Amino acid sequence: MQAWPAVAPALESLLTQGTTENFEILVIDGHGGHGSGTHASGHPPMVRWLSHPGLDTFGLRTAGLMAAKGTVVAITEDHCFVPSDWVDSIAKAHRENDAVALVGITKNHPASATSALDRANFVLTFAGQNNVRLGIDRQRLPVPTNVSFKRSALAAAGLQPGDLEYFWLHELRQSEQLDTAPGVVLEHKQRWGRATLRVHFASGCSYGASVRQWPWRPRAAWWLRLPLLPVRLFRMVGPDLFGGAGGTAAGAADVFCVLALITANVVGQLKGALFGAGASRGKL
Repeated sequence: MQAWPAVAPALESLLTQGTTENFEILVIDGHGGHGSGTHASGHPPMVRWLSHPGLDTFGLRTAGLMAAKGTVVAITEDHCFVPSDWVDSIAKAHRENDAVALVGITKNHPASATSALDRANFVLTFAGQNNVRLGIDRQRLPVPTNVSFKRSALAAAGLQPGDLEYFWLHELRQSEQLDTAPGVVLEHKQRWGRATLRVHFASGCSYGASVRQWPWRPRAAWWLRLPLLPVRLFRMVGPDLFGGAGGTAAGAADVFCVLALITANVVGQLKGALFGAGASRGKL
């Protein structure tokens, strides 16, 4: 969601892949103005720059997934850095595993480990999806970062914005077509500081708004469980928080910041479930 040239370091890490695999890089631009819609000026032909001004995060991801041409489609973000063997590790994982979707390890970048709020943001966002703990359990769906898919399944899915994040990954897990790939690793560098509270509130609003579209039975069950949500979220992130997934040993400040972000997220979910997302989806 950052504008050019803020995304340049993330793109550069993709351009330094030491691989013989044939791959392309799709940059999905929600700002407009840098790419031509085909090949971005000043970049190798493997870079396709797709301009979709005004789309939110969900719309941008969906546009990229639907435009991709490769056998395997992988998602990274504009603030993430991949090692030189990232493409090879993804190709190897999909050759060895028949699952439709694979979730890799996301590590906190050292620059994002200097602030307790940024560490809390990482731990809460990537609980169970980091170098301390990687698993596909029933507590939550994985964040679609460092997640890769077999494109043949994507074409059949016909995804709409938001389907990937809230529905399709759930369906894949239910059918045991979602698995882990511990050999696929990238680094997440995000330094929002106090703005992190607003982002987690917006994220909660978006999820709460999606609840409004559920059938009445699961929607009623969600409302009944809502009072216990803060406890469930803290228990979910506890192993990662105290295991040092944020990049340092957890202290009192880390616990306080995690609790603050959980509160912002839960209040956002309540607001979204009652009144809809409003403009929050565009702020993710």
